[in-house]
Amino acid sequence: MRSLITLMEARKGSRKITRSAFIYLEPKPGESEQFAQCGTCFMFMPGKKRCSIFGPNDVVVADASCGLYVHGEPYDEQLIRDAVTPEAAGYVKEQVRCENCTWYKGGKCGLFELLNNADSGAFDCDPAVKAKACCNGWQAR
Repeated sequence: MRSLITLMEARKGSRKITRSAFIYLEPKPGESEQFAQCGTCFMFMPGKKRCSIFGPNDVVVADASCGLYVHGEPYDEQLIRDAVTPEAAGYVKEQVRCENCTWYKGGKCGLFELLNNADSGAFDCDPAVKAKACCNGWQAR
């Protein structure tokens, strides 16, 4: 908590923090049902059930998610880089879209509203979000 307060104090008077700090992403039209899942991330190796940035023994399932998601066409012919652990990447066997987040209510993000209300001098996070979008502020219901 002290870290958040320090961040807020340091940001006063300068550029405000927007929801881009949470890497808020919206799906492309027609691609929303599995958006933000490993199965639609270009680092996923579907036939091998691996992620190209995790270790060679880390099993990854298509319906899981992590904070390093990058939308794209997954493929098996990738190098396994062992660059980050699943834990450090925030890997969860959950669907992390806004519609599945405790903060989501009626097309708005309660976390973004909370931050804006806590310190409008530091935060300017647009609370209007899409149900099928995702961000790194996601919290399981």
